[in-house]
Amino acid sequence: MTIHTKNFDPLTDPKLRCTCGHPDCDRRSVDQETLDKVQLIRDDIGHPLLITSGGRCPNHSDERSKKRPGDHQLCKAVDISCTNAQLETKLKVLAGRHGATRVAGSAKDGFVHMAWTETDRRDVPTWSYS
Repeated sequence: MTIHTKNFDPLTDPKLRCTCGHPDCDRRSVDQETLDKVQLIRDDIGHPLLITSGGRCPNHSDERSKKRPGDHQLCKAVDISCTNAQLETKLKVLAGRHGATRVAGSAKDGFVHMAWTETDRRDVPTWSYS
């Protein structure tokens, strides 16, 4: 099964797949459901979005130290480049509108993380990496 949307394709968008370079990397990508949500956000914003991180294998440096697989390792998250507060606000609102269960980062961090992993929480936890 090929995972893609109108504007995003892991075969041509290398950051949607793991980029760790480890010899045992499985080059996993975000799943179709997650990519569909990102496409909805892109459609709502009306201009291109730059994905800076998508799926990550267990060998990725940001995943190795985690006790449980993170959002990216579960193929349910993306980081989107963000360099201004106006875009940050739009991305966070749209991520919540399209069912994100976690939203993090800021224009100051240079990206916004959004994830669609299962949770019992009714709110959308947000935080900054700074």
